[in-house]
Amino acid sequence: MSGRPSIIDPALTRLTGVLLKTAFRQLFRHLKSPSGAFVGLLVLGTVGMGLMPMIVATYTGSLDQIQMYSTVTSTIPLMMLVIVAMAIYFDIGQQITELRPPELQFVLAGPFTNHQILSYRLMTLALTWVVSSSLMAIFALPSAGSYLSAVLAIYTGGMTVTALTTLHAFSKPLLASWVRTLIASALLGAVALLLISSLPLGMSDNGFSWQTWLLSCQASPIGSIMTLPFVPFANLMQSPIGLSMLGWLSLCVAILVIAFALCYSLNVGFAELAVEGVSRKQVRIQRMRSGQFGRIKKKEHRSAWKLFDFPWWGGIGPVAWHQVTFAIRRNGTLLVGLWGVAVASGLGLMIFQFFRPGSIHANFREYSMPIAMAASSYLGFLLTMSQPIGLAMTPKSLTWFRMLPCRPIAIVVGMLAGHVVVLVSIRIAFAVIAAFLTTRGLAEGFGIFVAGVSLDIAYGSAINLVTAATVLRAMPTGTPDVLQGGRTMLYMFVLMLALLPSLIAAAIVGGVVAVATDKDWLLIALAAAAGSLLCQPVIWWITSVFFRDRELFQAD
Repeated sequence: MSGRPSIIDPALTRLTGVLLKTAFRQLFRHLKSPSGAFVGLLVLGTVGMGLMPMIVATYTGSLDQIQMYSTVTSTIPLMMLVIVAMAIYFDIGQQITELRPPELQFVLAGPFTNHQILSYRLMTLALTWVVSSSLMAIFALPSAGSYLSAVLAIYTGGMTVTALTTLHAFSKPLLASWVRTLIASALLGAVALLLISSLPLGMSDNGFSWQTWLLSCQASPIGSIMTLPFVPFANLMQSPIGLSMLGWLSLCVAILVIAFALCYSLNVGFAELAVEGVSRKQVRIQRMRSGQFGRIKKKEHRSAWKLFDFPWWGGIGPVAWHQVTFAIRRNGTLLVGLWGVAVASGLGLMIFQFFRPGSIHANFREYSMPIAMAASSYLGFLLTMSQPIGLAMTPKSLTWFRMLPCRPIAIVVGMLAGHVVVLVSIRIAFAVIAAFLTTRGLAEGFGIFVAGVSLDIAYGSAINLVTAATVLRAMPTGTPDVLQGGRTMLYMFVLMLALLPSLIAAAIVGGVVAVATDKDWLLIALAAAAGSLLCQPVIWWITSVFFRDRELFQAD
């Protein structure tokens, strides 16, 4: 029987169902074991505690008067425009062509057309978006017309963003590289120009208001035109269940269908893009496991930079020297650039405050140092979590460290140097910005900085403890599969449990000092830092026991 092939092949549909069934089967298999059930309850409780406050706040109306929350939900079209512009510029849409190696062998080897393979990838993404939309809709409940409208708006909006980024990725075989780069740069530049040119709209007698800035930017003549395709999704979210919701849903679905129809019309070389995508994905995973981030360099460059020798210190010195050298060679350019941006930003903010007094809110200036320390912790933790530093190095490297003529606890302490030097460098950059803004004394700011450094040491110790005691890693080894994301989340959860004793000790000591000194913030910060550091020797000893008894077996 001849005819035009369908865009959806039954074999690929069955493959999608088998993969989904396999994922659920493996999940239930883990939950049947006592350890799996315990971890499942902990994860369920953690998610529940994160979602329950939003549900309670929705029904009690406690978020109705919060301008910041209402502004975020009211600027959905502008946020979608920014996301699309950045995703197209960084070519995020090419990830839809990145099949896993088992899929590559089965899908591309079969008698499937480009449209059928694209439908298979879209089906897997659609199933993923169902779960994500159901969870994200809970956070939109206070401003949404109903939970159903929030789910539908987030689902159709997310799939529309996926379609637009995929459309740009599929233009690769049709357009020259410089044309695609010009289109992406022009779009991102236009969005950036819109945001920057609207900055004066956020100024008022009370200072700068980012809520007014975003709303005015979206309502401006140019902003209204640029965000027009995304307005139906915001209206759908705010519509209650009824005819208005059905009308906006029909318009959103029509936009989504048009976007995907354009993707199918440009889908002329999915198989070639898939092979290239798998190769690109494997290279990216290998670079992330080796601690290299950013774009792939065409030429390999070996650094000739050398650090001065450290003293022996019972074996701690050589290990610390190796870790510091390794970390700086990996992240030196990033850290130096971050310091330069920090100094320039700090000076710019100080000059801006000098010519426009009161433009920066007094409360923000007062708490600029704690805010900067929290931001540096977030960035530093994300940057160092997946890098092969400390005991997260490859088993082959750890076997070499075991051969050193020193005790395991000396190796564990020396392994902290790599994490600490990166985290403290990032913290210094953020502290420089806060130092130009803060209205508090330098002594109090220094105390908060010391508390941040103690948190960095505790975080490095927690990473070493988890990697020495378990086989979990932030970037799992082996062929990627459907449970890889779950293992990464489990690693982050166990890492938080390992960090919990240090946080509890810091809270107890800091609380005692707060009561004794009538809330002297300098002494509280120093006491919290001391409390966190006091329990680190115990963590180092436990880590050294795991490292001595288990890591050699892993290396074998």
